[in-house]
Amino acid sequence: MAILAIDSGNSYIKWGLYEANQWLKKGKVYQNDFSLLVIEFKQLSKPQIVVVSHVGSAVARCEIANIITSLYALEPNWVVAQKYGFGITNRYINPMQLGCDRWLALIAAWEKINRRRCLVVNVGTAMTIDVLTDHGEFLGGIIAPSAYLVFKSLCLSTQLDYSQKGSYDDFPLTTNEAIYSGAIHCLIGAIERMHQLLVDKLNCSMVDCVISGGGASILLPFIKLPIVFVDELVLEGLAIIGNSDQISSCSSSFK
Repeated sequence: MAILAIDSGNSYIKWGLYEANQWLKKGKVYQNDFSLLVIEFKQLSKPQIVVVSHVGSAVARCEIANIITSLYALEPNWVVAQKYGFGITNRYINPMQLGCDRWLALIAAWEKINRRRCLVVNVGTAMTIDVLTDHGEFLGGIIAPSAYLVFKSLCLSTQLDYSQKGSYDDFPLTTNEAIYSGAIHCLIGAIERMHQLLVDKLNCSMVDCVISGGGASILLPFIKLPIVFVDELVLEGLAIIGNSDQISSCSSSFK
């Protein structure tokens, strides 16, 4: 079965055509660049099902729905988080309030590491760090600014200038290096602290860190934990749902 998976995030719309346990094609466009999205989708063979993770605006959701129905005469399946599904128990106070992108990343990470405890880190416009136990319990997680948001907020709120990209140094001697290195410390520090909290909670020695997202590459050299890198965790989660018989129970209709 051909599945068109769409991850509509804060900055990009990423997509992939999945069939026979492999990705036939992937791509991405800037959020709101719907004309380019139409061009790319027209080049695909018709999918049998469309599964969408959407955390963007209502306008973008409407545009995506219109594109899918006009090109393929299909209604998209809009994924929403559940209290329980795919081996994962969602401990959020209001389970459906959990972002669908985080829910999908949890589903994909759980399968990728053979259902073991782990941190699930997704680095996009924001960075999310979520925790799973050996029993598939999602205990909660945090949302932090990405490096990009750290740079942007510093420049907007201070007189600091970050017009040229800096590089990392343990002991920076230029302002650009100080800003860049500070952002790295913020993000790595958050990952390491969440790792330690989970280790203490479970009374274990080590926990795998499953990491994904467009901003992951700048963090990978600095993470001193067991790493499992997965390209596009959210798309992987969409493929799992699209191939399951639970798709109707974890999707909402367009309104």
